[in-house]
Amino acid sequence: MSRVILSLDVPMDRERLKELSHHLAGVKVGWPLLLDLGPSKVSELTKGLGLKVILDLKLADIDSTMVSIASKLKSLGDGFIAHSFVGIDGALDSLRRELKDRELYLVISMSHPGWSDEVYQYLLQVTKGVNPEGLVAPATRHSVVRRARADFPDKIIISPGVGAQGARPGSALCAGADFEIVGRSVYLSHSPLDSLLKIVKEQEVAINECKGGMARET
Repeated sequence: MSRVILSLDVPMDRERLKELSHHLAGVKVGWPLLLDLGPSKVSELTKGLGLKVILDLKLADIDSTMVSIASKLKSLGDGFIAHSFVGIDGALDSLRRELKDRELYLVISMSHPGWSDEVYQYLLQVTKGVNPEGLVAPATRHSVVRRARADFPDKIIISPGVGAQGARPGSALCAGADFEIVGRSVYLSHSPLDSLLKIVKEQEVAINECKGGMARET
């Protein structure tokens, strides 16, 4: 089973995406693609490929605003990403109810240098209160991925930051993530399929290395 989710930030030929889909677990669709194509064309691009579609809208507002956005776009995806810092009452509680038939992923940390994990403890409590299906924890911060896995042993952890942001393929998986998210290093490549296959291979090597290390420790 693939452990790569493609961050689909730019329009892509459906046949090319279909070619890539055999080596992907899903696609992550954010505002850039939605604004470029519009909801109907995004649906035409992603539907019927056997891929999980996660809408990365980074929802972060009061309940009525987030519910309004999610209700209008719910048919496009299997899951939605929201920020945990907005809290529960009057915000994520209502979004959780709106998305009862979808997966909800809460951001518990981000991958860019300016993010501070000083707020982790607060986000931890919010996430426990909302009880989402999954978390977003960055591949660029292995300590956060390990901490999130320890705090949420049964949740799906998806990790952005592999490739263009500097994280090595497989490193977040070794830290406890379930899937790694890659984007620019695939869709900006002259040969997206070759680049994706290289990432999959590097994941396999990394996983074998970390499993070997754990075996030696025991």
